Amino acid sequence: MTEYQILNLMHVGFIQNAMYFVGMVLMTWLAFRMCNNVRSNPNTNMAGKVFTSVFCLFVALFMTQTNAIGGSILTSSVASLVDVGAASADRMSAYLSSPMIIGGPVQSVFVLFIFVFQLALVWTKE
Repeated sequence: MTEYQILNLMHVGFIQNAMYFVGMVLMTWLAFRMCNNVRSNPNTNMAGKVFTSVFCLFVALFMTQTNAIGGSILTSSVASLVDVGAASADRMSAYLSSPMIIGGPVQSVFVLFIFVFQLALVWTKE
């Protein structure tokens, strides 16, 4: 496979991953709306709070998986570029050690922050 083909496949994979990410952004927005509704209604029962919390947990897990898939696309593409001796392999390999990489620790902490923020909206007093 040539360098161009590998980079093309990587970009096609990122397009698919970006579509999932947009879905996760919409689901995160919906989760915040649900949390706000639970918080605003003083008559919300325990089941509503539990179901909202479980929904937020699922959104966080799906977002983490989407980020991990993006990181996997980049990692496998860089490995393929290294295997064929592509000119861009060294530059692309430098990205893999960054904590800001897609699916990396900074993104995981951010998703966890969003989840804790949502739970705080549901379970704390106004």
